[in-house]
Amino acid sequence: MNERPEIAEKKRPDDRRVRKTKTALKKALTTLLLEKSINSISVKELTDMADINRGTFYLHYKDVYDLLGQSEDELMEGLKTMVNSFSAESVNTDPRRLFKELYTLCKRDADIVRILISENGDLKFLNSMKELLKEKCLHDWSINLRQLNSEHFDAHYAFIVGGCLNLLQYWFASGMKESPEELADITGTFINHAGKA
Repeated sequence: MNERPEIAEKKRPDDRRVRKTKTALKKALTTLLLEKSINSISVKELTDMADINRGTFYLHYKDVYDLLGQSEDELMEGLKTMVNSFSAESVNTDPRRLFKELYTLCKRDADIVRILISENGDLKFLNSMKELLKEKCLHDWSINLRQLNSEHFDAHYAFIVGGCLNLLQYWFASGMKESPEELADITGTFINHAGKA
């Protein structure tokens, strides 16, 4: 029994045409999110801007929220995969390498990341970023911070996580003048000073 073409298409996520379609829709969504809130964006607006048939949109997404949700999930999975590729030893020895990769990924997807972590962005994504920084990126500094000041360990953690996100927001707002390497150096200095406070 032959599968319907649209079902077969869904089973080929690496298909070039599918990737091109999804990229166009994500770009259109990002452009519209710079102008208005998610609940003001219609599927028609998206598909018109992406120059894609509405039927094609519904092959991949239930609605605009589903497109945003899948975009967020893909971005977060990429960040997690990158972070998990670093061993505890490498992070402890030179955390700047990890942050350079983190900022490089954020720069690659700057438009959507900028929107998601803004004041009017997606709180769910922002909280996921905080958890990623806390549980993954900063995990290997935990021993050092506990030794330095165990009484205020949680306060240090909150300060560092908030500072890293604020630095990322500053970077986007100022036009990303610094390279990911330079921003990673700033982050490393920031973390070292927080640990000595």
